[in-house]
Amino acid sequence: MIVLKMLLKKVFEDNASDLHLIEGTAPTERINGEIIKIRDIPFADGKKLIQDLLSEKQKQQLADQGDVDASYEIEIIPGIMLRCRVNVYKDSTGLSFAFRLIPDKIPSMDDLQFPMGMRRMVREHHGLILITGPTGSGKTTTLAAMLQDIANHRRGKIITLEDPIEYKLQPSQSIISQREIGINCRNFATGLKAALRQDPDVIMVGELRDAETIETALAAAETGHLVLATLHTATVIEAVDRITQYFPVSDRKTLLMELANSFVGIVAQRLFAKKKGGRIAAFEVLTRNDATINMIRSDAIFRCSDYMRPEQGMQTMEHAIQGLKNLGLI
Repeated sequence: MIVLKMLLKKVFEDNASDLHLIEGTAPTERINGEIIKIRDIPFADGKKLIQDLLSEKQKQQLADQGDVDASYEIEIIPGIMLRCRVNVYKDSTGLSFAFRLIPDKIPSMDDLQFPMGMRRMVREHHGLILITGPTGSGKTTTLAAMLQDIANHRRGKIITLEDPIEYKLQPSQSIISQREIGINCRNFATGLKAALRQDPDVIMVGELRDAETIETALAAAETGHLVLATLHTATVIEAVDRITQYFPVSDRKTLLMELANSFVGIVAQRLFAKKKGGRIAAFEVLTRNDATINMIRSDAIFRCSDYMRPEQGMQTMEHAIQGLKNLGLI
């Protein structure tokens, strides 16, 4: 653990986002999207490391499934705690570890330069907000900024279902209950059903990954709750298609009707390297109005760019990228 502490301290000081440990390979870190070697000595302590990182249940999951998610917290220097999301997985060399550093401070919507359409979404009191993007595109950070803003401005109860818990939300006007999959509840589907019995106003679902969770999330959004969730797709169009793909083709029309009735907005995001270092997200934004409701209901999502009106807080990915270029950020 001394070696891990030294490596994480180095990653923290370098303002890197990730630490990668692969048995037989030199440790590396990701800085501004690029992988950089930290030192020449190969990593070789995988079996010892899992004893310190994983619970018995997580070790069993690793043995059965070949990978497992966990969270980890360590004091890298006196007074500074570092939190990480960790994925442990088996590969041809043995055990590998991907550590994602989680900033101690949740960035604000201003910090992330949310467009107006996204700022309006969090003022809604019911409906579904979908955040989509590739792995590592900043979806968790976007959700955390939204939820913290809600907590700061709304008197209510927020329940999150996360795998694992990353950002620690701070109660302000709202009370907050953060639940971790595999520790506080079995899975997203059972956790979401339980959450509906816990008097929530806002529910965050870390990932919509099965039909039961999607069905329950849509029902919750239609019955007076604000539901925020993520998907792994690259665009708004793909997000809508992905939701329907979990169900039989014969159910597509019904699902599109439910989604049209409940959605507040759909956001697709990508990260870009900034000219002066660091990374920034570009957001494709679709918000709710009569035209977009009818577009989803009539299965015409392929035409969504035609409906993205900037004056209503919407923008295509191309417009978002051009906006960042105009500001000299990328």
